[in-house]
Amino acid sequence: MRIRKITAVLGACLVLLAAQLLYAGDPGDTAVVSGTLGKTLDEYLTGITPFGFSGALLVAKNGQVVLNKGYGLAVRSSGTKNDAGTIFSVGSITKQFTAAAILKCEANGKLSVMDPIEKFFPDAPADKRGITLHNLLTHTSGIVQDGGGDYEPVGRDEAVKRILALPVEFKPGERFAYSNSGYTLLAAIVELVSGISYEQFLHDSLFIPAGMRWTGYRLPEWKQRTVAHWYVGETDNKTPLERQYPYWFLIGNGGILSTTMDMYRWHSALLGESILPGAEKKKLFTPFLNEYAYGWDVIDSPHGLLIQHNGGSDLGNSAELRRYIDSNAVTMLFCNQFYNGRPLLDAVRGHIQDMVFGSAVDPPPAIQPNTGGRLDDFADFYTLSSGGSYSVFASGPNLTIRATGADADALLMLPDNIDLLEVNALHESIPKIFSAALRGDYSLLEAAMENSAKRLEPVKGLLQNQLDQNKERTGAIVSIEAFGTTP
Repeated sequence: MRIRKITAVLGACLVLLAAQLLYAGDPGDTAVVSGTLGKTLDEYLTGITPFGFSGALLVAKNGQVVLNKGYGLAVRSSGTKNDAGTIFSVGSITKQFTAAAILKCEANGKLSVMDPIEKFFPDAPADKRGITLHNLLTHTSGIVQDGGGDYEPVGRDEAVKRILALPVEFKPGERFAYSNSGYTLLAAIVELVSGISYEQFLHDSLFIPAGMRWTGYRLPEWKQRTVAHWYVGETDNKTPLERQYPYWFLIGNGGILSTTMDMYRWHSALLGESILPGAEKKKLFTPFLNEYAYGWDVIDSPHGLLIQHNGGSDLGNSAELRRYIDSNAVTMLFCNQFYNGRPLLDAVRGHIQDMVFGSAVDPPPAIQPNTGGRLDDFADFYTLSSGGSYSVFASGPNLTIRATGADADALLMLPDNIDLLEVNALHESIPKIFSAALRGDYSLLEAAMENSAKRLEPVKGLLQNQLDQNKERTGAIVSIEAFGTTP
């Protein structure tokens, strides 16, 4: 008996020592700029940083990290810069962790993804009893998108009760409608079948086996790292750590914190079977409706199979993980501020993809030093030959540009090789397209849509869902006007 105890203690010590050696110094969280691609990406991101880029990017090709670096400021008030070890929010990328946790529970014999939710929530109303875990995982449950605010102080059981009390939007499996609440229910189920907290289950069963020390809500020692603040314009929205502990309208569907390198470790772990056995991993990446699998978009892209997910909030944070499986490339992009009132990643993700796959991207203009001129000297009204216009005026230490017209909007947001006359034509057609859709006629939408054979039905479902929600809130739509259009 004593020998067994000594052996157990020795085993525990070896595991602890191995973990300490694995994390000592976190060598993988240092900056990397390697090879031609790494240098090209670094020069581009360095060049756009003065124009508003702030975040971090990791890019790997053929199993080698070629770039892992931070740009801009993590904390403006102190001048603290983003670096390769800065902590960011992954947003809705959290959903893939929840999906993996459910499949881990299935592999352990605790549940089946085809189980109805009434097995775990016996008081579920009659209209929810046909919903399965598979429906929750694939956003085909009909459960509402949000049951409450992200930081509303609501516990697990109360959140579940409130979500299940809301009416379903459609019958299970009928169509796709993104639902944060569905993933909240899944996180609650993880706790019910495992007997431990959701975060502790992720930590023990997913993160530690994958070598991820800097991923979680509150378990990691965040004080040892810089956590990036979130910015919208000049507004500092601080970090999630200044907010209330993530309550149950956020847990399971968003809010996890991580680093670029930890997310790459997660990608690497998913290539093998150290986290999930092959049968469960197949379920994780098998798309259902709207090209959505279990917590992942699974897409046939021009670069082969692309498995991805993004996330963020209107507080200024955005993130995206893209895994180009056939091309053996990975990008992990974090941003901690908005750009022109939108998630910053929207403005740069396409350029990053182009550079990763060898396409040339125009470099940003060089920054010209201020030689004493006043910003007021640039204030004026400018017109485009295609009809749109810009009003430029000084606003404190900045110049503000206000666009009028779809072509002017598009030129600001999509400046590379766009046909402004085509943008205007598309803009003028929008009211006709959506007026016809209100009557149930989707032929104009189909004609305007790229890859309509594959995308029309999912988009119709999303549009109908939005129309139904708006009708409940404000009544029937009587007219449509387009204020801005980008391709």
